[in-house]
Amino acid sequence: MTDARIPSRFHREVTLHLYKNLMPEPEPSAPLILGIHGPSGEGKTYQCEKLMERLGIETSLVSGGELESVEAGEPARLVREKYLACARMRASSSRGLRPVALIFNDIDAAIGNWGDMVQYTVNRQNIFGELMHLADFPQHVDGQRVKRVPIIITGNDFTKLYGPLIRPGRMRPFPWAPTRIEKSEVVASMFPELRADCAQLLDEFPDMPIAFFSAIRNDLADDLLWEHIAAIGPREALERLAHGLQPKIPGNVTLPRVIATGRVIRAASSYVNHLWSSSWPTPTQDQERKPPPSP
Repeated sequence: MTDARIPSRFHREVTLHLYKNLMPEPEPSAPLILGIHGPSGEGKTYQCEKLMERLGIETSLVSGGELESVEAGEPARLVREKYLACARMRASSSRGLRPVALIFNDIDAAIGNWGDMVQYTVNRQNIFGELMHLADFPQHVDGQRVKRVPIIITGNDFTKLYGPLIRPGRMRPFPWAPTRIEKSEVVASMFPELRADCAQLLDEFPDMPIAFFSAIRNDLADDLLWEHIAAIGPREALERLAHGLQPKIPGNVTLPRVIATGRVIRAASSYVNHLWSSSWPTPTQDQERKPPPSP
């Protein structure tokens, strides 16, 4: 997929956060944590990673699943060790301070309060405590003085997080729900062949996130790749890969084809229950399977 364009509003917010925290003498009022929250699939983590690459900033990424352990204190230790590792990376360059950032992806899914089913564990409390300590004392960790490392956390619902962690001074909140113009710019960069038809494409799928259009592009690439495999045969295609021969697949993207692929993906996203009761009668060819009548 063509590299998606990063909207200027997102670029500005993240770059300013990194710059203020990576300054040799950071502003005392600059929060250590930037909290990017908003609807799923709108590019929060992806755009962060691409922006870090473009700015030449090394990134340590922690997924929400890593913040879980059967060992008490282990997740908090992971948070602390990740921060210390990034701090050592910052100080390891012979040409001045190395730009490094720490990103926690989908943090609300891991340690958020989701009601009666949430596990109020020592680990969850310790993670909040560790992050608050880092936000308050970013250059004094584990009894040693370290270089400050900017932190970015992403999630869908920060109301599920511990209030004192996300208060002003510790975290700067940044709600990310792209406008139609911003989404149009990103989608146009995914489909440069259809730049003039981008508005029509968005009108066809008005409620779909950016990740949906990325999925369309990937499905179109799969179709072209399969045409290549079918043309020379699967065995020959795999043998060429074994010898390091990368196929050159020409693009063949038209608006009708993109819309048709999008409709298939949207339909496939309508999940249904494929499990049937063994007590139901076996349907005949001209009879729909229906559940037994209510007693």
